[in-house]
Amino acid sequence: MKVRQLFCVACAALLALPLYAGAEVYKWKDKNGVVRYSDTPPPSNIKQELIGRKKAVKPTNQAPLAPVNNGNAAAVPVVAKPTTEGPSAEDEAAEQRQRNAEIEKKNKQEMEAQAKLKAENCKAARANHETYAQGGRVYKTNEKGEREYMNDKDLQEGAQKTQAEIDEYCN
Repeated sequence: MKVRQLFCVACAALLALPLYAGAEVYKWKDKNGVVRYSDTPPPSNIKQELIGRKKAVKPTNQAPLAPVNNGNAAAVPVVAKPTTEGPSAEDEAAEQRQRNAEIEKKNKQEMEAQAKLKAENCKAARANHETYAQGGRVYKTNEKGEREYMNDKDLQEGAQKTQAEIDEYCN
């Protein structure tokens, strides 16, 4: 019975795999010459390369066609006036999306690093608490490198301190 369930799960995973393979990934160089990869397109004034199954539509560098007049289907090219203004709203929006994506990625990495540090602190606090709770001959090393054995009062204080650390890091 378990083999059949495992087979069904494997088939479902294989059927879902092509859905993830069709994602668009863009490659371009930023103004500093660093190669960037992203799932969001770069600003339109930057030369890009699409990595994946879908191909990017390359601009034809031709003037746009005029609308159809009086049922006549002939296309008349309209000369586009070059603009000397700054980047268009689409370019600015793409740059803003890119900046937001980078900021979000950095925040996510920072949160993951903080969570990892908190988990390590929790593990250490639990180990220290276990040492104090067991009692016996527990010692600390002083500034001179000598062992100082702890008495019952010191062990109790250490256990309380480590319990506070557990409450701080392990929730």
